[in-house]
Amino acid sequence: MEAKQFMKKSTGVLGLAVVVAAACTAGAWYTGKQLPGVLETTIAESNAQTKQALLGMETTMELQLVSLDSRLFSSTAKYRLKVQNLQVGEESKSFELNFVDQIEHGPFPLSRVKALKLMPVMAASHYALEKDAATADWFALTKDVSPLQGQVAYGYDRSMDSAFQVAPIEWSKDGSSLKFSGFEVSGHGNEGAEHVQLTGQSAGLSLNLVDPDSKVLKVEIKGLSLTGDMTKTPFGFYVGKMDMAVADTVATFGDEQKVLALKGLAQNNEYKNDGDKLSVRMEYKVADINFDGKAIGAGEMVWSLKRLDIPAMQALIGWYQSRLPEFQKAAAEGEGMPDLAMTEAETAQVRSDVQRLLAAKPQIALENLSFKTANGESRFNFSVDLANPSSLELPPQELYKQLITQLQSKLSLSKPMIGDLATLQAQFEGQTDAAIVSQQAAQAGEMVSMMAVQSQMAKVEGNDIVTTLHYADGMVDFNGQKMTVEQFASVIMANASAMQATGG
Repeated sequence: MEAKQFMKKSTGVLGLAVVVAAACTAGAWYTGKQLPGVLETTIAESNAQTKQALLGMETTMELQLVSLDSRLFSSTAKYRLKVQNLQVGEESKSFELNFVDQIEHGPFPLSRVKALKLMPVMAASHYALEKDAATADWFALTKDVSPLQGQVAYGYDRSMDSAFQVAPIEWSKDGSSLKFSGFEVSGHGNEGAEHVQLTGQSAGLSLNLVDPDSKVLKVEIKGLSLTGDMTKTPFGFYVGKMDMAVADTVATFGDEQKVLALKGLAQNNEYKNDGDKLSVRMEYKVADINFDGKAIGAGEMVWSLKRLDIPAMQALIGWYQSRLPEFQKAAAEGEGMPDLAMTEAETAQVRSDVQRLLAAKPQIALENLSFKTANGESRFNFSVDLANPSSLELPPQELYKQLITQLQSKLSLSKPMIGDLATLQAQFEGQTDAAIVSQQAAQAGEMVSMMAVQSQMAKVEGNDIVTTLHYADGMVDFNGQKMTVEQFASVIMANASAMQATGG
């Protein structure tokens, strides 16, 4: 009786194993059939996104599928990344990178099972940069580990989970050295990569350069991070948030080996679209600046662009890219706008795109430029609202009047902050008498305040020296005084002449 029960159980287990094996084999066969199409679609989407990212630049990048060797349970793919006209310093370089990809077929790739990732997937990809004559020196820096490698899990719903690694690097020669901890980015994309999330991190790098004159430059960067949450628009590019940060940066340089330390460096970008209009907000921050052992302060800069007409902007960028060599030649020769030979149709199209861009009433703003010291904070903001003039052929004065509907700015200088900077300057110049330093600091803010009020360029509000400007409908409001544009220009010119005379 017990033997019969054992036989029944064994038969059941064996049957289950056969069913699982059959399911895995069928899944692997299905993957083998689907994989070529999935790779072609993924590569096409990647190239389209790269083209969008490089729009308006001379650099081009294209990923190609060189070969695909498919077996029942695995495949080997080879790719080539062609890069053309990449600007490196003052040189333009073109090169190719070759990658090999070992692909495990689903539904249960062995590498995922070992990592206890048991959700079925179509395939698990493991790609790496190949070593060849062009990359041999790079491999030498990474101790023969592939410098670029990554993993991608392709879901049956066309979602992707990925990880990308830049290998650690070590280099030294003639007293100079570089040590980089490597960088890793992981991400998730849903079907067709309509929504993409990214996270990246690196412990940092240290660089020690010694020149022939024995001058030393040391740079140490710690705590690099990247986060992104992006959604694809109908126009082919992504909007959302992309944030980057560096926890600590220390640079030692110069004959006296002065030390500059920065903490809390951050760049936070946000892109939004409302229909066919794009808005962009870019924040740049540094939480703490220290130089030569002395606390300097903290700073922030925030730019924004609003109501940018996307089709018009893309058309103008595409036109600029088509004439890029002419613009580059003019810049190299120190000229302004190049003398472009344009057909009537091309001229009409560019003007139409410019007017469509202006018809959306875009706004460009420096929302905040601030600097904070121990005892005070100064701020500046500026914004200009644009509109579509009746014609781009109007006389300059009338054109600007119709083009700029509103301009406003405000500068607020903190007298205590000016004093802090005067104190630092005195200390850097070697002044050690505390009484003299304190007196100079107190006088600095008051001197700037007195000069600003006497010239009528600013008002004093408490501990702040404030200048305001507002322009609309051909009239200027400068520090509460209304005047025409011509009168405002006269005031500025008169003060500029007075300052030059004083300086002389």
